[in-house]
Amino acid sequence: MKRSVGRLAIILGALIAPGVARAQAPWRQVYKDSDLTVIFDTASVVLQSPGTWTTVTSWDYKRPRVIESKKQYTRLVERAYVKCAPVRVKRVRSTLYGANNVLVKDEGEVDPRDQMHMVWDRPRAGTPGRKAFEAVCGILTRKATSKNNAR
Repeated sequence: MKRSVGRLAIILGALIAPGVARAQAPWRQVYKDSDLTVIFDTASVVLQSPGTWTTVTSWDYKRPRVIESKKQYTRLVERAYVKCAPVRVKRVRSTLYGANNVLVKDEGEVDPRDQMHMVWDRPRAGTPGRKAFEAVCGILTRKATSKNNAR
């Protein structure tokens, strides 16, 4: 009896664990260099309008950055609207964290009335921002293509 319960637990664990692992891994690394790792939350992506996506990225720095108030941060979590081909970005929320994920500064959400007047930034060629958002666009376009093919 104990053996069959143990075997059942192992079998159930083997069947359930892969699904749990997939459910817990929405973040994908899209850029990495010696000082910066950028990860992208694929689970929170929202199609705002045709060709415009709402995205969330986390920019983790090995060396602390300093803001105007002289406080240091090592993580920037950013919500942005992204258009691809060419890559363009509107940053609508930024939150900064320091050591041990302590909140340093939350810029808050840009008012929707102001968002429509914001300029679409084009990240400069060769920069980590350009490379990260190009990788994000690659994921977004694959996601859009797979959804269209499923129809």
